[in-house]
Amino acid sequence: MKRIFLLLVVLILISSQGCIKPEPVLKDTGIRIVELRGNPYEIGYQHGKELKEEIQYFSHRIEKFIIYKTLLKTAKELAEEFGKTYPEFKELIEEMKGISNGAEVPYENILLFNLMDEIVLNYYWKISIIGCSAFVFRNKDGNLIIGRNLDYGVFVNELPLCPVIFKYYPEKGNPFISISFPGLVGAYTGISKNLYISINVSQSHKTNMGAPECLITRKIIQYSNSIDEALENALYPYQGLNILIADDKKAVVLEISPRKKAIRELDKERFLVITNHFQHPEMISEQAEKLIEELPTPVDGTFVRQINTKEREKIIREMISSKEEIDVEYGKEILKNVSTRLTLQSIIYLPFQRKLFIAKNTTSPVSYGEWLEFNLKLLL
Repeated sequence: MKRIFLLLVVLILISSQGCIKPEPVLKDTGIRIVELRGNPYEIGYQHGKELKEEIQYFSHRIEKFIIYKTLLKTAKELAEEFGKTYPEFKELIEEMKGISNGAEVPYENILLFNLMDEIVLNYYWKISIIGCSAFVFRNKDGNLIIGRNLDYGVFVNELPLCPVIFKYYPEKGNPFISISFPGLVGAYTGISKNLYISINVSQSHKTNMGAPECLITRKIIQYSNSIDEALENALYPYQGLNILIADDKKAVVLEISPRKKAIRELDKERFLVITNHFQHPEMISEQAEKLIEELPTPVDGTFVRQINTKEREKIIREMISSKEEIDVEYGKEILKNVSTRLTLQSIIYLPFQRKLFIAKNTTSPVSYGEWLEFNLKLLL
């Protein structure tokens, strides 16, 4: 009971800060495109300097958490452990230090922001602050259409104001874009010249082992040239994930827990649906007893419930199972039908045409706002 009470205090305090209007004030900046080049520290410094106002805003908000010091202690402990287990995590540490110096905010706050999922899970395993729905469909011409919602339970009022397309040109690995938010170093929705990746949480049993999401996504998109390489580079996670990986013609869903993994392939179906539970028979035993949407998620000091993960899967399946063709407009309708108050990112991606559509709205769900088109042949 004491542990559950502490968790509720953590989540309420994280979400209830929306009642306070800190300085600096966050403004709607549209969808910004930020180019980053160099080594990890240089990339981070450019990131921090370019998005200084936004990052200072979130840093200020984080420092207002009443249990800020407790969260910070957990972040440092996790980062130390990740650094020992995964030497490549040190590259992201350098990038976070660069963001800190460029934005003139404490490094620890950037670390906390990037490890928020792992920190919350460290308090109580059965609650998460991230959801997500996705699909990939093969049209009659063989070309794919991908749709993706990212649902998140922290900074719900603010993140719709500041989506960013980061263009990475790192010294090591491949150039790629990350559709993300200020201060984050992961590639939770990432696209390179060869691959697409997005992740959905799929709550698994607690093991106190595994890599953080930001490292998993970056290692895949930055250092993989094919789906096979991406599968090889996928580290076992700190919590269960459903990872959608696609190229121009193929797609797979890697269902992975801290101990086990299995693959669902598009070749065996015309479409794949991905939400927040494992669907591969070999992964069912890895699923946590209670899925994340069955527990309340904090928003603005109140509690809301997302559409249950299996219900969202059912909605998407029903909308696409009888279709021979899906165009961009219908893809948008699919995403709208599984959007919630927590939907902070919605995208449609056409890998063969290299066309990307991103929803922009000043409030969530962003999928009900304006959709902007980007040509990745020009962007990357």
